[in-house]
Amino acid sequence: MLVAVDIGNTNIHLGLFDQDSRCLINHFRVSASDTHLKDLSVDPSILQEASDCVLASVNPRAENAFCNWLHPRWKGRLLRVPVDVPVSIPILVRNPDKIGTDRLLNALAAFQRTAAATIVIDAGTAVTIDAVSEKGEFIGGVIAPGLETLKEALHLRTAFLPRVSVQRPRRVLGRDTNEAIKSGLYWGMVGLVEKITKKLLEEQVNTPTVLATGGDAELLANEIQIIDEIVPHLTLEGILTAYCRHFNSKDV
Repeated sequence: MLVAVDIGNTNIHLGLFDQDSRCLINHFRVSASDTHLKDLSVDPSILQEASDCVLASVNPRAENAFCNWLHPRWKGRLLRVPVDVPVSIPILVRNPDKIGTDRLLNALAAFQRTAAATIVIDAGTAVTIDAVSEKGEFIGGVIAPGLETLKEALHLRTAFLPRVSVQRPRRVLGRDTNEAIKSGLYWGMVGLVEKITKKLLEEQVNTPTVLATGGDAELLANEIQIIDEIVPHLTLEGILTAYCRHFNSKDV
């Protein structure tokens, strides 16, 4: 068994994988703003089944909170991506060391699934839309604000606009302020993701498979027909793939 931990800007995801079958046995999620991780109710016996814990983070504060939570519960080896476990994917962009680990892990896991040119949409705090070549190379992408980020920005940068829950509105035309905000956020994000993805598809020589992941992937995918598949735990799968490749595990 392997414990994979994806620490993002909004949430911390913890997955328990069977390395032989590559199956996700169990999954836990907690808010990255929970500094004591009170809501991360993982049975200690689950952790004891694992050989290693592999952690990837884009959020140093939440990473520190997680490590404080993990320390009394974990006696095994804690490995970090990419310091201890490199992401073995060619990176064909300027300043490759500046590319977020989560984007590279998504690309690695996507190519592991498709073995073909792929576009990965990660709809989270930020929306990233990245391209992987038919040779499994990370060739670049697009970064935009996510739904929750846009919602907060709209509330904080205006005097009277309220926070709203983001969901698919019943109609585009808003009959009050809340409906108007919901419509603008939802349909604006659908339009952004769909238009950018279509433009990226036009630039590729081969026709890529389009995968979507992240907290808002399912919300958006119903309206974006060019998405071929939703993969909820793609980043965790990337951690597993990076670990297996680094330690020359079988089945990889």
